[in-house]
Amino acid sequence: MDVLAILKQKSRPVYTVTNEQTIEDAINLMAAKNVRALIVTDKKQPVGIFAERDVFRYYVLDRKSAFSDIELKRAMTSRLFSAETTDEIPDLITMMIQSDIEYLPVIADNTVIGVLALIDLIEYRIESFTKEIQQLEDYIDDLHAARQD
Repeated sequence: MDVLAILKQKSRPVYTVTNEQTIEDAINLMAAKNVRALIVTDKKQPVGIFAERDVFRYYVLDRKSAFSDIELKRAMTSRLFSAETTDEIPDLITMMIQSDIEYLPVIADNTVIGVLALIDLIEYRIESFTKEIQQLEDYIDDLHAARQD
């Protein structure tokens, strides 16, 4: 399975907000769409990501300002890591863990086509290992059966 297959299986739509919208706008959209991360754009180009942890982080940094007064360009994570459809799943998992990120936009033809969560990739790897273990167990069982013949 590759990045596209995981995206199709998880079918998580991409929601965007502009960097001039407010934290309150983003929270409302996240709640309405039941998502945990939004892609932040400037002139329709992705420039950051805004996730649940950004809400908490900004709340701790600035408890005096109302979320309706704070533009996302001040609160978003502007270091935007991304994946391409040809990337290897183990490499993406490693990069996400090392970079301490939970959500990763997938880009094809300069367009964000989906967002992967770290948990999606880990679940995929667990399923892959489970299948591989089952194949190895079947192979060993076949060897034992052949030995008894």
